[in-house]
Parts: sequence; C-alpha cells; structure tokens
Amino acid sequence: MSVTSAPPSFLFFDLETTGADPAFDRPLQFAAIRTDMALQPIGEPVVWYARVPEDCLPHPAAVMTTGILPDAPELAGADSEANLANRIHRLVSQPNTCVVGFNNLRFDAPMLRFLFWRNLMDPYRHEWADGNSRFDVLDAARAYRLLVPGALNWPVGSDGRPTLRLAELSAVNGLTHEHAHDALSDVEATIDLARRLREADTALWEYLLAARDKRQVARLIDSPDSSPFLHVSPRLPARVASASMFCSFGQVDGNRNRRECWDLRFDPLPWLDLDAEAWAERRFLKSPPEDAERDWDELRLPIKSIHLNRVPVVLPADALDREGVAQRMVIDRERIALHAERFREHLPALRERLIGALELTEGEFPPKPVEQSLYAGFVPPADRRHMDDWWQRARSLGSRQEAIDHARDLMAWSFEDDRLPELVEGFVARNLPEALDAAGRERWHRRLVDQLRPGQAQEGDPSARDFPGLRAELERLEHDEHWSVEQRALLEPYRRWLSEREREVGSGVPNGQGTA
Repeated sequence: MSVTSAPPSFLFFDLETTGADPAFDRPLQFAAIRTDMALQPIGEPVVWYARVPEDCLPHPAAVMTTGILPDAPELAGADSEANLANRIHRLVSQPNTCVVGFNNLRFDAPMLRFLFWRNLMDPYRHEWADGNSRFDVLDAARAYRLLVPGALNWPVGSDGRPTLRLAELSAVNGLTHEHAHDALSDVEATIDLARRLREADTALWEYLLAARDKRQVARLIDSPDSSPFLHVSPRLPARVASASMFCSFGQVDGNRNRRECWDLRFDPLPWLDLDAEAWAERRFLKSPPEDAERDWDELRLPIKSIHLNRVPVVLPADALDREGVAQRMVIDRERIALHAERFREHLPALRERLIGALELTEGEFPPKPVEQSLYAGFVPPADRRHMDDWWQRARSLGSRQEAIDHARDLMAWSFEDDRLPELVEGFVARNLPEALDAAGRERWHRRLVDQLRPGQAQEGDPSARDFPGLRAELERLEHDEHWSVEQRALLEPYRRWLSEREREVGSGVPNGQGTA
C-alpha cells in the first residue's frame, strides 16, 4: 500500500518505565491500540515487554508506581531493549499514523526518541514522515476544561487544586480504566477520554487536531500585525485555567520551530527600563507571586516559548468570547488590549532586549553520556543511511552467529559523528556481547562501574541513579506514608534485587543480557 493510499489512523500508546527521566530511563512495558479517525479500534491491542538493560537501575518509586519489579516474571523472558525498539519503531512508522497518548508529548514521545537513539534507529522520522504526526489527549483535555467545561466532570486533588491525572479523570467520569499504571489499561482509558471530548464538541476536536500542521500554528502566531492569541499550556497556573493571552516576537534565533511570546497579563512598559542582562537574570526565576505586577524584583520574565512542531493549543483571540472563558482565565480584557497595544508599539526595543537575553542564557551545556546526547546534534546523512541499512539487513538474519558477525561489521565502520562509535559499542554490549573483543568488554565493564558505582560505601545522593544513591532513596521511601502499604511492600524485594545486581556489576558477571 502506498503512503498516499494508507488510511489515516491513530495509534494510542503508553509506556511503563524504569523512572521519570526520558534520557536515562528505559521502557519496560509498551501497549498500543490502533483506531480509525472516528476512534474505533482497528485490529488487536499489542502489549510488549523488555528486560531491564544492565546499565540502568530502575528507580524504586517507579517500581511502586507500576508494580513491576525488575526481576518480575513478565520481564525475565521478555525481549531485549533492541528488539522492543525494533518492534515499536516499525509500528509507529506505518504511513499516515498519528501517534497519540496522555502526556505523551512531554514524556512518552521523548522516551521513544531516546529508545530509538540508543538502538541506532532514526529518532525523529516516525513523527513527521510519510504523513505521520502526533497528538496529546492531555493537552486537548486542558483546552476542553477551559472552552467546553460541560464536556466532563473535572476532578480536584486532595490539595483542593484542579487535577488532570488520568486516574482521577477516569474515576469521576466512569472511563474504562481497570488498572492505573498498566500500559494497556491506560491506553484504553485514553481512547475513552478522547471519545468523550470528541463527542462533546467535534469542531474543537478537529481544530486541535489541525495543529499537527505547524504551518497552521505559524499562521496564527506569526500574524503580520502581532495580533494577540490564546494559548493553553501546563506551564501556566491552573488557577487561571492554564491559559493566557500572548503576542509573538516572531522567530528570534536559529530555531525555526520556536517562537518566544509575551504574556499579555503583564505590562511590557516597565520592562523597557531593564537591560538585556536584567532580562537574562529574570529568565529562569520561579513563577511570579500573586502580586507579581507590583513586585518587579521577584518577577520572572513573562515570556514563554511555543514550539510550532509540538502541537500547541493556540486559538484566535475571539475564543475569549465563549461564555465564561474570560472569567475562568481570571483575565481583564481591557488590560490585555492595552498591553497588546504597548507590545506592538515597542516591539523593536523589546525584541532587542530579548535577543540580548537569549545570547546571555543559551550557552554551552555540560557534556552528557553518549546515550543521553541525542540533542547534541543531528546524525550526518551518511551515518544515518548506514545504520538504517544495517538494521534492514539485521531483520533478515537467521542465526545468532550471523547477528554477531553483523555487529562486528557495524563496529568496524568509520563514522563521521564522533558520538557513534561509543553509542554503537554500548548497543552491541547490551545485545550481542559476544561480538566485543577483550578490550571492548573491559571498556563496557568500566563504563558500568563508573556509572553505577558498585561497592561504594559512602553516603549516597538520593537523586543519583547509582547503587549508593538508590540505597539512600530506599531508606527514605520506606518511611514515606505518601505511598500505600502495598506499594512499600515492593521495596524489600527490590532491595534484594538491587543487592544482587550490585554484586554482579562489582564482580563483572553479566546479568543475562544479550539477545538482540
């Protein structure tokens, strides 16, 4: 079937992982259901698992959240990460697929990118090529809460604040959601939620979907007269419906997909009294207090980045005309109009200060381990083609010895990208360790020891993902009553697994990896 004739579809998916850091953590469970554009299922659901790679220690909080211990039976006989990556990559790359989840644009989608990067696959192409796209039901729900509040019952958390957690949305709306934090159950709940939203206001659903085309987003944001627009984002406080009115500075740096935008709740005139250095100092301050417009010393620079290619929720200014929208946003329309007028009048001076602030705050970042260095640059085309060709042949190999020889051929390749030799060696070490020579095995073991620090007796940093840090975190979590008794009961078997894994790494004994 050609790209143009492949019927458009949604692929709803979810991941359960070893932790909350997309660059470091690894998927353990992947579930997906494909639907047509009317949200009716096509084919059967898929549920796939992967073992814990030997260079990643699951966080105990993730174990308590998912209920998946690193030595659980469903993981013991599961795929290697490489095989899981291969299966997922082929699924999400089917033409005319819109990949959808709940909070996927901020967590699951980056997790997939790093999964594909570690496993030598193109981390981006599935998001845009061959008619493909992506969408996030959480962002849609946030827009509906503001614009069509009757679409759902909107839960409130134990702290009295509005919440859009999937479990709470499911509970107060009777969504299909038998097991929170089971990937397939979360997928089913997300599809049910999407149906409720679509049925409540089909026109709004289609409008939000249209933002998958970044050109449409740009037409609204980059209006010739810098017209105000409404933007809904989790970066904005829930007390103002996670929304505000903005005007765009336009493109201000080399990133064609990013726009810096002024929050029109705030008067731009006082900011003209500050130079670029003062703007830079305020760029990373904490969110402003309630009286921020009078408390300039504490105010964070009221500028927000909007990425055209991340399906942002942006609407024309007349969205404020919908009943109750301005009230839910706690917004003064006259002041917004005044601030927009001042922004347009002083745009050149404001833009000059912004560019100066960006130059002062967007410098070099510390180097990261190669598995986390995805965003250090795009892979050169020749290297990309070679790895794609390598995977194409790998899928047709019939024996492990053929796979080992094929891996040695890959390591012998002369890459242009200086990240790739180490990335390739790590990929081979996890999946086909027999392909490494003695020096390669020693380098890999040294990487594990340096990263995971087995046998270190000094007090660990609870935020570190190494053996000392996780032992310290275990001590903290077992007394944390935020977790249920049943969840904390998982800490003891996790502690036993961690001790055994530390012994293995310290002695250089592999942990059963290596079936690519």
